[in-house]
Amino acid sequence: MGLFDILKGQRPAKRANIDRLFALSTSYLTLSVNLRLPSTGRAGVCFKPIASGEFEGVIRDMDQLLDIAGRTTGTSVERHEDDYGFVWIVLRDQSFEDLVTTAHMINQTIEERGFSEQLLCSVFGFEDEEKEQAVDLVYAYKRGTFYPFVPTGDKKRDNARELRLKAALEKEMPIEQELERWYPVWGAPVTPGS
Repeated sequence: MGLFDILKGQRPAKRANIDRLFALSTSYLTLSVNLRLPSTGRAGVCFKPIASGEFEGVIRDMDQLLDIAGRTTGTSVERHEDDYGFVWIVLRDQSFEDLVTTAHMINQTIEERGFSEQLLCSVFGFEDEEKEQAVDLVYAYKRGTFYPFVPTGDKKRDNARELRLKAALEKEMPIEQELERWYPVWGAPVTPGS
């Protein structure tokens, strides 16, 4: 990008950092064994749709890829639109590795076709069986970082638990250090019954 582009107000679209998503795969042993947080077998990729023929073509191509991948891995896929107009691609699979790989494939498809600005986050569901509490790990694409989100119901969250999880995971994966960027993701469709 040159000075002339800057003066005209044109900037290249910022690319999402999707490869850091694989840090979750390597951290799964810590999550499931040390922290006793097994996966719910669900993950969701959230993006903001736009009305354009090209973007709709990306979604059609992605649907075909997901159909092929689902037949190979057994990952089931459904689409869900939330109250804010964002689209969730909800994945279900008992293989955590398949969840991460399929989420990466969705993001890579959107990113490679030039729509990385539409990617918002991926959310992976975990469950604290002792406390009967949902624990989500949110991956924020623009930052290339994860953060824990522990909803406790009625638009409340367990901040103390989130900070303990941060301390336990920050050597395992890129954790967002700016706590004001730990945005709540209410109603993420990654827990059973959602």
